[in-house]
Amino acid sequence: YRELMRVARQWRQLKLLKWNGCGYESKDRKPGDLALFCPACPQPGINETNSKSQLPNPSWLYSRSLVMDGNFKAEHLYTANPTDEVSLMDGRAFMVGDSTYKAHLTLAKDAVQRSECNNHRAVNQANATRHRLEATGIGGCACTRHGCFVPHAMVDFQKGERYVRQMNMDYALCEALKHNASGIRRALTSYDVNCQYHKYLRDRVSSSPFLELDQELEIVPGIGLWHVHGHQDSCYV
Repeated sequence: YRELMRVARQWRQLKLLKWNGCGYESKDRKPGDLALFCPACPQPGINETNSKSQLPNPSWLYSRSLVMDGNFKAEHLYTANPTDEVSLMDGRAFMVGDSTYKAHLTLAKDAVQRSECNNHRAVNQANATRHRLEATGIGGCACTRHGCFVPHAMVDFQKGERYVRQMNMDYALCEALKHNASGIRRALTSYDVNCQYHKYLRDRVSSSPFLELDQELEIVPGIGLWHVHGHQDSCYV
């Protein structure tokens, strides 16, 4: 079974290399190159040719729209022999590159900010301790049009949902807004804790050497999907 799983991983990697034109060439593979993004979202140079600094009309048609969320059940235990773990596609598909992401987490300040919203469970409840877990969940960004995950914009969580670690989602959002977005000047983000998350986003980005956002990019925070259905975790922006 162990050998079968190893061969299956290698076969998947070879198929992705072939599908993305890297099968027979020593092609330089950039982050996210082995994954596909939503064909309906505006991507200058791919499905639309306008890359001017001014947003064309209608502006909503050429805006990037993202939903941000996490899965706090996708837990991962520490491996018994970490040196035996070999990554075949580190940062080349949907998950971010391991070394740079961990370097960002090491330098980022883990400031806990309590929500000002009434009874917001995802922000206010006490943090749980999970000593045996390397990752307590997974989060990232997807397009709001068809729910397609953005390549190189999925991150692991090191703590549970009880306290939102903004440093994790900061990295995911910055990477998502870099993917085929040259010329995009507006982005709408939908997040269930956007009322708190978006307040100091630019400050956190400017203070980190691993985070980057285009200064000309306007980020419009939107309400989370939970608010639409009257969920108790809803918040206003």
